[in-house]
Amino acid sequence: MERRIIIFLVLSLIIISSYPYFLAKFAPPPQPPNGTPPAPAVGVPTSLAKEGVAPSRSVPMPTNNEPSASVTETFKVIDGDLYRVVLSSRGGVIKEWALKKYTKKNDKGVAENVKLISPKSLVAPLSISVLEDDSFKDQTYSLDATTVRLSASKPQETVVMKAVASDGRSLTKELTFHNDQYQADIKIKADRFQKGYQLALGSNFGITDWTKSFGGAIGAITMIDGKVISEHPKMTTVTHESGATWFGLTDKYFMSALIPTGGGVPVSVQGIADTEISASIKIPGDPLREDKFILYAGPKEYDRLVSYHKFLEESIDFGWFIFGSWLPVRLVAKPLFYVLRFIYNITQNYGIAIILLTIFVKVLFHPVTKKSLVSMKEMASLQPKVTLIREKWADNKEKMNKELMNLYQEAGVNPFGGCLPMLLQMPVFVALFNVLSVTIDLKGAPFMLWVTDLSDKDPYYVLPVIMGATMIIQQMTQPKTMDPTQAKMMMFMPVIYTFFFLKFPSGLVLYWLVNNLLSIAQQYWINKQTTAVATT
Repeated sequence: MERRIIIFLVLSLIIISSYPYFLAKFAPPPQPPNGTPPAPAVGVPTSLAKEGVAPSRSVPMPTNNEPSASVTETFKVIDGDLYRVVLSSRGGVIKEWALKKYTKKNDKGVAENVKLISPKSLVAPLSISVLEDDSFKDQTYSLDATTVRLSASKPQETVVMKAVASDGRSLTKELTFHNDQYQADIKIKADRFQKGYQLALGSNFGITDWTKSFGGAIGAITMIDGKVISEHPKMTTVTHESGATWFGLTDKYFMSALIPTGGGVPVSVQGIADTEISASIKIPGDPLREDKFILYAGPKEYDRLVSYHKFLEESIDFGWFIFGSWLPVRLVAKPLFYVLRFIYNITQNYGIAIILLTIFVKVLFHPVTKKSLVSMKEMASLQPKVTLIREKWADNKEKMNKELMNLYQEAGVNPFGGCLPMLLQMPVFVALFNVLSVTIDLKGAPFMLWVTDLSDKDPYYVLPVIMGATMIIQQMTQPKTMDPTQAKMMMFMPVIYTFFFLKFPSGLVLYWLVNNLLSIAQQYWINKQTTAVATT
């Protein structure tokens, strides 16, 4: 029985550690669908962007299957303290949405601003499809080619884009940008559309990384009746007819979300490819209709999302663990998240906050840990007798187990006493592990010396190597309760863990390292106590 428990725990921890690597292998970075030509470059050309001018360019646009005519496409740039947005007159869509306070390394290893819209995306944000015909497909909207700089003295800017069909029907998009918020207030006026229109949030808008790990679900997210629905349909469309409070697209750290101000709306989620997904809503027809929305496109900062009072913060999945979201993990993770931020507000260093939080959790569970370690030490004292029984009854498992249970009863030792207290700590361990994985606060947060980003791996692998060394020391201080075969198997664990942790975020490695150091100190103190009691 002891052998099975040990193997179970070892395999469980290996699964936890190796999970991101298996997902990374089977979920490669996004590629454009086969046969689909790359989308044209978007945004403002570099030469003109440096001058602060939004250019215009000529692009061919098909009209009613007739030969393409040269139509001028203009760009308008909204340059705020938090983001840089580029709007296009072609379709009246958002071409670029870059975050200034967050960076991501490109293929060449150079840090650049996080871009929430990929040039390869097939559906641009705020694309509109008129349901009765295709007269507004790739329609040109009125848009002045200028750059507007937002600041404290100019906190917002309203942009109006209008398209008029040959029969006089019109679509007007009014967007108001705010300098201190990752949002745009949207007003859409539709004149004489009998069947209504489909408004797209865009494909992969807000998804910057398809690499799956402990960061929760990646794909579409919809809030319906106070519950979050996460999904990623493969090459199909899923429609939620019941009203959605909001819907969006999300990855671990970033998201886009469209919030209808007039109440719930039906939402359609379309899986375009394995790594491309789009979401849209259907607006019913009306002779003269006006709809208002709030568009959020930015980081999943907890307090900022809470301020909308729409449960946007539920997009941060504190309960994520191994292919799903679990309520017990979430219930433990949120309080730990609050404690972590409380400590950070005092120390102003997330590395120190992680260390202090680890100490706090260790002290909190000291009674059960002590009971577990004492039980292991008692089991170690019986190990010679256990070995004799196993050798004597090696050919009779039933008799061997019976003799072992008699031995444990006579000695007053519970063979599960060392495991059960540790199992009680597993939800806390997983929850804390998850908090450190999904918290965007750690992104770009420095610790000390060479550790400049707790959300990224240790560039010199110092922390993982030290962590592996502490695991070896920890094994040396623990009571020997395993047979030689099990002991040899456990000898390889530090090497395996060190290998797995090489690419883990340094904040997670720091937590595990500190936890190991505290466990070593705890084991030493308990060994010293039990030895002193035994000699008196």
